[in-house]
Amino acid sequence: MHIPDGYLDPTIIAITWAVTIPFLIFAWKKTKKTYSHSIAPTLAITSALVFVVQMINFPIAGGTTVHVLGVTLLAVILGPFPAMLSMTMVLLMQAFFFADGGLLAFGANALNMAVIGSLSFFIVKLLTRKTSSNKQFASSVFIASWVAALLTALATGLELGFSKAFAGGVMLTVPSMVSVYAIEGLVEAVITTALVTSLQRLQPAVMMGLKLLRGSEKL
Repeated sequence: MHIPDGYLDPTIIAITWAVTIPFLIFAWKKTKKTYSHSIAPTLAITSALVFVVQMINFPIAGGTTVHVLGVTLLAVILGPFPAMLSMTMVLLMQAFFFADGGLLAFGANALNMAVIGSLSFFIVKLLTRKTSSNKQFASSVFIASWVAALLTALATGLELGFSKAFAGGVMLTVPSMVSVYAIEGLVEAVITTALVTSLQRLQPAVMMGLKLLRGSEKL
């Protein structure tokens, strides 16, 4: 899912940076406004958690692997805007220290995983708006995790397909990415739902995103 440098055309790089930067600025402002106390320690801990979760890889055809994204997990724990910041921190560490995703392509990777993935929070919010049922909450997290994986894969496929790295264009890249992550997304949905429901039961105080969903905090 991490796009290395050299695969995206300059135009695609410029567009993704132009979209991503305003989202991250807005996320920073909303996070500071929503949380009066320091959220930095929580961001650091959750970023470390997702960093570890993303090390879970699954082999697919051709000797390649896919990994769990973990962004819906962040969004439900933290809320959508802190989740964007937290996932961006994860992606920065991966790019700088492990060369996992390029620096020029960082705008695309942040858009695909940090921005699009974090907005899955609003899918959970939409699906639980008329109920506080724990069962409905769990099923909503499952659906949001799966949809986030599909949308992230779709965005990645479009960015690669509209560049010149792949001769087949979007007719090759989009089906390839979406088909793989349609399956990976189910695995991610199971893991995310299990972790979120466990935290909800054992440590509800840390679930700032859940408070936003339930209306005890405002976005």
